[in-house]
Amino acid sequence: MNKTWWLCAVVCLSGSVLAAEPGMVASVVATETHVIRFDESGNQVWQTPSGVSRDVWALPDGHTLFAFNFEPGVTGGVREVDASGKVVWEFKTDGWVLSCQRLADGNTLVGAAGRCAVLIVDPAGRIVNEIKVKMRKPHKHALTTARMLDNSHVLVVEEQVGLVREYQTDGQVVWEYHPPFRPFGAVRVAGGNTFISGRDGIIEVTPNRAIVWRLTREDVSAMGPRWFAGFQIRANGNLVICNPGGKVPFYEVDRNKQIVWQSTLSRDAISPAHNLCLVNEKPPLKH
Repeated sequence: MNKTWWLCAVVCLSGSVLAAEPGMVASVVATETHVIRFDESGNQVWQTPSGVSRDVWALPDGHTLFAFNFEPGVTGGVREVDASGKVVWEFKTDGWVLSCQRLADGNTLVGAAGRCAVLIVDPAGRIVNEIKVKMRKPHKHALTTARMLDNSHVLVVEEQVGLVREYQTDGQVVWEYHPPFRPFGAVRVAGGNTFISGRDGIIEVTPNRAIVWRLTREDVSAMGPRWFAGFQIRANGNLVICNPGGKVPFYEVDRNKQIVWQSTLSRDAISPAHNLCLVNEKPPLKH
């Protein structure tokens, strides 16, 4: 399991940089132009150019790993910067790159939507494995999220075809699910269930594809939901959900579907938030 317990926020801001607010603790923010790092008091430490960034990790050594797209649809990649924002590692490839993950062995997973593949890249920048996804039309929605699981399989959201698939490293599909909405994100939890977010809600499905929990637009209508995008499952079971383009940019809901916290930022103050993670949280997830 990836032991990164420093978690992160992927949001798209407009206007001035926003400090943390009560109930919201962010360590790293990825926007349409920059990745911004905050300390635990919500003070900005530094920012670094990123182009369009939709995935970011705060690593245990204080470095930050993020996906970047300076030339959207042309060249994307993954960059690692140190605590001052200095680039210490970078990988580039053709087309959109929307997700990344530093693996336990030091390699880096790259969700290369422009190549319809998940790449495993070593510290020297060499591709040591390329897992072709079934979606063969390069597009930024061909591969929105990719995560290595404990079993060394890769969980991939292929939004454009509306499927979540689990691949072996040889490219064989061992699990596939077609959610009842266009999917955005997926998280495999301890026990084997998978949470999937998308246009119309979030569901929890068993390995046998039975829906055992579901959050709908009607359940959180006060949040003005537009999309259920990136989400984080807390150790207490609550979900922190991003609502890109909705009335409330992000909010927290418990398993009884009650809102326990919501951002005070307005839709005008922040542009669509695509992912949000919490600081020093140790959720029972299988990254």
